[in-house]
Amino acid sequence: MKRYDAFPEPIGGYTAGRTQMDFEYTASDHSKKELTAFVYYPSDSNEGKTPSTYMFPEVYEMLHDQPLVTEYMKEKDFFSIDIQTHCYDDLALSGKEERYPVLFYVCGGGGSPEWGTVICTDLSSMGYVVVSIGHQNSAMYKRKDGRLLNVSMDFSDAIMAFSEDPEMMALAGQMTMRPDDETAIETCRNVLTLPLLHQLTKYSELQAEDVRYAADYLDKLDSGELNSIFNGRLQLDAGMGIVGHSYGGPTTAIVCRDDDRFTCGIGLDSGAFGLLDSDLKTPFLLLFSEPNYHMNAIIGANNSMETYYFSVDHAAHLDYCDILFTGVNEELRGERDAMEMRNLVTDYTRTFFDHYILQKPVHVESLSYDGVDLIKKTSRKGPNTHV
Repeated sequence: MKRYDAFPEPIGGYTAGRTQMDFEYTASDHSKKELTAFVYYPSDSNEGKTPSTYMFPEVYEMLHDQPLVTEYMKEKDFFSIDIQTHCYDDLALSGKEERYPVLFYVCGGGGSPEWGTVICTDLSSMGYVVVSIGHQNSAMYKRKDGRLLNVSMDFSDAIMAFSEDPEMMALAGQMTMRPDDETAIETCRNVLTLPLLHQLTKYSELQAEDVRYAADYLDKLDSGELNSIFNGRLQLDAGMGIVGHSYGGPTTAIVCRDDDRFTCGIGLDSGAFGLLDSDLKTPFLLLFSEPNYHMNAIIGANNSMETYYFSVDHAAHLDYCDILFTGVNEELRGERDAMEMRNLVTDYTRTFFDHYILQKPVHVESLSYDGVDLIKKTSRKGPNTHV
């Protein structure tokens, strides 16, 4: 298996800056949230600084304390943090544009906000400000104030109960490649009505609250109520975008459904927890490896705006995050070349946001990668398209 000592060079022309922010607020369930976020943004120079540290060693060490990590997994190395980034801490914001559009990134359950460093660096190098949040209970992270927070036992129990549930396992065994729409929607509905989904849905909704709180915080940064380099520099009137991997995908959809400041969203090999009867009312893109269509078919069936389903052949679930380059175990990787996989994920993501946020005349349907097929585009405003 090929090892990488550095992430790929960013695709865009800006230098990628990164800064960390801590947040505290009281959630709707009355829990006190102590969050952190890495904010990636366009800059004009690295100012002679060394690249940002990828992941704090203490965060990596917490992985083996997670209940999700079995004894079998503890005996193996799955990914390395000894890799060079191409972002730099606390640079000046670029002066090339007056304002910059805003995106959010949501990592998968049990992961960390650093796991999206490649895509966040790419997007910031192309002129976006990207916020990657560490979500309490469902992620592991080190706050700027030094506090360490790991995945909670309750969240771990909910994930394990879902993966081991006999009814869910039976449904998974029925999932086929390229199912017809009626079958996929029925399977998705059956998954989403499992009683044990209630707990996972609760955590998705709490993560969505985190995003909305952070969006409120950005409003204060832009207005100057809070002092930062982003004072008067965020293009918030264009609407924001959000992208999430795996368990982070349902969070992106819930945010789009519930907060009209968000113009569009993307799920990377994700599902539809909490979205059984939801009209997102925003364009949504799903980039996934089959038979994952069964896990999110309900989204397009309900959404009154465009929903794109792109199937990616020969890709593994963790190929949609940084483990594409940090992985040291072949069990985690698909068959696609890592650079090609990174390029296509960034390309589809950037093109989608460029079109729906910046109103550029670019379209994801025009992109062409071997083994990536538009299997469905739906909109309740117009006819469905099948490819």
